[in-house]
Amino acid sequence: MSADSVTAAIFMAQCLKEEGVEKVFGQCGHTNYALIDACDRLGIEYVSFRHEQQAVHAADAYYRVSRKLAVINVHLSPGLTNTVTGVASAAMDGTPMLVITGNTPTYHHPREAHQSMRLHADASQGDIFRPICKRVWRVDDARHLPDVMHRALNIAQTGRPGAVLLDIPMDVFAQKISAEAQTRSRRPNFARPMGDAEGVAEAAALLKAAANPVIFAGNGVALSGAYEALKTLAVQLDAPVATTLVGKGVFPESHPLSVGTTGIWGARVANDTARTADVILAVGTAFGEADCSSWRPEHTFNIPGTTLIQIDLDPQEIGKSYPVDVGIVGDARATLTQLSAALGDQPRPQAAVEAQRALLDQRKAAWREELKETQEIDTKPIHPARLLKVLSDAAPADAIFVTDVGWNKNGAGQQLEIQGRNGFLTSGGMATMGYSPAAAVGAAMGAPDRKVLGLVGDGGLMSVLGALTTAVELDIPVLWVLFNNFCYSTIRTVGSTYFNNKYGTEFRSPDGELYNPDFQLLARSFDIKSALIEEPADLEAGVRAAMAERGPFLLEVRTRGDVPMPRTGYWDIADFLATGND
Repeated sequence: MSADSVTAAIFMAQCLKEEGVEKVFGQCGHTNYALIDACDRLGIEYVSFRHEQQAVHAADAYYRVSRKLAVINVHLSPGLTNTVTGVASAAMDGTPMLVITGNTPTYHHPREAHQSMRLHADASQGDIFRPICKRVWRVDDARHLPDVMHRALNIAQTGRPGAVLLDIPMDVFAQKISAEAQTRSRRPNFARPMGDAEGVAEAAALLKAAANPVIFAGNGVALSGAYEALKTLAVQLDAPVATTLVGKGVFPESHPLSVGTTGIWGARVANDTARTADVILAVGTAFGEADCSSWRPEHTFNIPGTTLIQIDLDPQEIGKSYPVDVGIVGDARATLTQLSAALGDQPRPQAAVEAQRALLDQRKAAWREELKETQEIDTKPIHPARLLKVLSDAAPADAIFVTDVGWNKNGAGQQLEIQGRNGFLTSGGMATMGYSPAAAVGAAMGAPDRKVLGLVGDGGLMSVLGALTTAVELDIPVLWVLFNNFCYSTIRTVGSTYFNNKYGTEFRSPDGELYNPDFQLLARSFDIKSALIEEPADLEAGVRAAMAERGPFLLEVRTRGDVPMPRTGYWDIADFLATGND
């Protein structure tokens, strides 16, 4: 039986419905409104933000928490270009994302159509997205949509997940077609790709013989849903678990085997444990620079030297950053389960386990003691480390922290204790300022039963302030924690440390006084409850009171802007900055 004739916009909405899409994020325009209306008719919620970048960050976080596809629908040209940063951020961190944009009518493409990208080629806005998308389509005839839609949805979500772009001229949205909406039904739910049995056996043998094995887990564990498989293997092997920054939360950090994040701003115990390992089992990580201290062997990973076993779904990642002794191409969950079976009941000698555990306990105790100096300091403004410690202690075990950049990202990655799955969301590959405010809204929509805290600096918040409006309009109970230090503190430190200059990094009025909007009045203008904490003695009670609020809430904390990020690893940019301009 043939399908009824419907507009292409309705057909696309039908495909999204068949795929299980419940929410589409974006901003309206005349070229994409047909799809907004179609989604509304089919019961798909359209989540509107005041800026397209905010919509993309929200969709990204929504996926990371709910594992439901991130879908974006925006207007042409400025609407689409406003998404570039958000789409790139999501793509760099492996979020599957379908971006749909309107375009000018096809019959105007060779002419000077209003708002058309045409300086290099006619209606060429999609070319901007080629470096950040797995695939880009411009569909100039609705007859192609039955073939394009299922391919786009498949490509975004399979292999290494990423973004795809559908560029749809507005007259194509209006064309009528007769076709069945088939997307998931065309993709049988095959078993996850397992690792090669010979490689798994070799990996098991190396791990059984290891005196100081370490598991290094990345975001691929989250993308695969391999949380239990990772925990089972770690306990079975009795091996410490370190994570990447984006992978933080794939292993409960309250667990005795957790050592935290590695790298430039990682936990010292994680860097020391990884550097002295004799065998490392890396799963779902690209070994990015920030996690590897610019790949300097004396700081985080001593490879070659340490034996490396690497598991990744993408064969391009195997051996990319470090030479591997055993490389296994496979899904994280399936391959860790295989490896667990190969290890058996008593994989390592008890003497080796006890010796490693004693050393690990010493390192963790020393690290906790090292952190006390800044976590308990009584300076005013409040030290950001003290704020992070109070937040970590006061938050529910399943809380979700969504970070921005600076102390509220790298310091948080180092010092927050994350217990719940997907409990730490950040822009990893792009380190995008302005990620947190909208991403926190998306995270709360994806996990309405969990407390969501958006950590952000004053610079980051002001760059995407409109995100707060969507939370109010939809009554999304996000707790934003504002680290207000009247500056871009990380770059202020760079200037003062290497150039003896703070020019361009501080927020000041013409008379030289520190300047920011009155965030308490600003919150009131948004109809958001708020509080301001300036005294260290008020911090714990103030945080706990804010944590108890059930609606959107802005907690402003006056923090120091003169304290450098607690760097335990190495970043080789210091080599170029060290001499300033002398």
